[in-house]
Amino acid sequence: MISGRTPALVALLLSSLALATTAYAQARVEENVNVAVTGDVVAVDAAARRLTVKSTFDDEAGLVYEVDGAATIMKGSDKVALEDVRIGWNVAMNGHRVGDTRRVTYIKVVKAP
Repeated sequence: MISGRTPALVALLLSSLALATTAYAQARVEENVNVAVTGDVVAVDAAARRLTVKSTFDDEAGLVYEVDGAATIMKGSDKVALEDVRIGWNVAMNGHRVGDTRRVTYIKVVKAP
């Protein structure tokens, strides 16, 4: 025999479950896609914080990368500034991509002629 309280109790439990699920739902956040590239520097715009690097996968002009303001740039064991990077250097870079922007957060000079 079902008591008069059972339907009300079931309704209360179902609404509590629905509220609990809503409370723990997270907003969807656009994910960063990792970028890892090795190539030759073909242009440096230190004022705009951009490097153009041509890798074996790029067209002839290379791709433009935005250099993060907090990026680490290493030449051997020395940390250098973006202004010190030269055309012709071979670099390995890591960062992320959001939309059409490729933002670099770490640059290592592999070969500096």
